[in-house]
Amino acid sequence: MRYVGQMWRRTGSVVSIGAVVAVLALAVPGGGADARGAAGTDSRATSRMFTPTHGTSVGARFFGLHAPLLGTLFPQAPAGSVDLTTNNVYWPQLETSPGVFDYSTLDPMVAQAAAHHAKPLLVLGVTPSFAAAQTAGLTQAQIQASVPDMVQWQSYVRAVVTRYQDALEYQIWPEPDVKNNFSGTPQQMADLVAAAAKIIHSVAPGATVVAPAMVLRLHSERAFMKAFFGSTVGGKPIGSYVDAVGVDPYPLLDGTPEDSIALVQHAQKVLAAEHVTAPLWNLEVNYFVPVGGVTTAAPPTDRISMSYVIRTYVLNAATNVKRVYWLGWLRYFNLGISMVGDDGVTPTASGQAFSRVHDWLLGQHARGCAYDKVSGVYSCEFVRAGRSSWVYWTQLGSSHVKAPAGARHVQSMYGVTTSTRHGDRIRVTNAPVWVSHQRVS
Repeated sequence: MRYVGQMWRRTGSVVSIGAVVAVLALAVPGGGADARGAAGTDSRATSRMFTPTHGTSVGARFFGLHAPLLGTLFPQAPAGSVDLTTNNVYWPQLETSPGVFDYSTLDPMVAQAAAHHAKPLLVLGVTPSFAAAQTAGLTQAQIQASVPDMVQWQSYVRAVVTRYQDALEYQIWPEPDVKNNFSGTPQQMADLVAAAAKIIHSVAPGATVVAPAMVLRLHSERAFMKAFFGSTVGGKPIGSYVDAVGVDPYPLLDGTPEDSIALVQHAQKVLAAEHVTAPLWNLEVNYFVPVGGVTTAAPPTDRISMSYVIRTYVLNAATNVKRVYWLGWLRYFNLGISMVGDDGVTPTASGQAFSRVHDWLLGQHARGCAYDKVSGVYSCEFVRAGRSSWVYWTQLGSSHVKAPAGARHVQSMYGVTTSTRHGDRIRVTNAPVWVSHQRVS
């Protein structure tokens, strides 16, 4: 997202398919590691893993949302985490002038989240006018993207963390690899992160420090991320200062959840190369998002929307991402998939899919996803208490899989449950199905 005064909007530049081909090629289904049969597919020899065989153990915090109305109501969804990027509680709103703080907007959000057992994530940046090194000749947006005075920054961070302690998690900055969000260098951002992390870990040792979210569409953005995580502060790598790493893996306008996961996997390779071991969080995701931030998105059908929501959470769990924050529990003109209706309350079909995939995955441990290049079937295995379940789908067309041993029920993404048994043929389309020994209402 791009922060603009009291508002936010989607960022991005016009980018050709060729600009990200190299990234997307990193995780093309079927090009993964050693062959391992996709559970239940008819063509095991043609199936390849494209995620780790050991992914996330899915808890309540895994299911995150952006909730701009959080100060007055909580989403009608089982969200265990809420991201405050869209809530207009950045530094300029919290510290209105040097040493003068206004928490009247943030306090109700923190209380509302706590009442629903959800953890709120506060984005600490951007720069207020009084903390900018210079303001002459700069627009308000340019001031907010500038490198703040370090003393002012440390004073602000200390005040906020002293007040909220570990009731909040703390993301340092929004998308600094986008020039509209941060005009400084990767090293300057690393200096800000290290300074904030030292304060947070000192004042609230139980609080989580989240590295600035990185977008990944453009080569320049990926280069900034690599340079940032290659930085050191005080002789220590910047990765050692943070407790989690954030990415915003929006694919191109026509990109799919599988394309988004390719970007996540690229980020994981960058982190591995820089020996960063902090867990990875997906801080923003949606689809059919036009680049540039000013064009209205063309929403897909309910079927596609529901499928993308479910596939996103399944694939992120399998790729060992620890949090996924859907943007968001709102309607916004350039977001393709809306979780909520015009009233800001009633879940859409996509919002219902969020609850459905929550019920499928909660308490499960991801064992990886495979792709069968002949059948076109994606299959992801999950294990709970020693018993497996599977999620199946195709991107296009239809195929069949055989129900694995132990399977008793098949549930569609619409919530319709039917019985099955080992060896039964199960039809698979772009509407994911969950195959399990247990029945979910």
